[in-house]
Amino acid sequence: MTNYLTYMIVILGAATVALSLYVAFSFLIKHVNMQGDSRKLTGALMLQLFGEAALGAGTLLFAVLAHTGHLPHIPIALQSSLRFLMFAATAATTIHLFVVIARLDHE
Repeated sequence: MTNYLTYMIVILGAATVALSLYVAFSFLIKHVNMQGDSRKLTGALMLQLFGEAALGAGTLLFAVLAHTGHLPHIPIALQSSLRFLMFAATAATTIHLFVVIARLDHE
């Protein structure tokens, strides 16, 4: 049962990361060809999706490492650094999106 659940987590996690990256690159393509407020918004959404992909990829990595028994062999400092980077990327891109939308609302 645990193996089945882990396989489902890996499949869903990989699909989620792939979807975030696909949509982020789609926004990147649109971002290059846009101007004005639309350009600002597509740029912020693109960064948000890259941050989401980073968090998803990190979560997926930790799930696989835990399942395969390799996580205890990774130094705690490295694990903590990776988690910090994952959350920092997500927080920074979320704040950026919020700021861009707030600025667009006041213009």
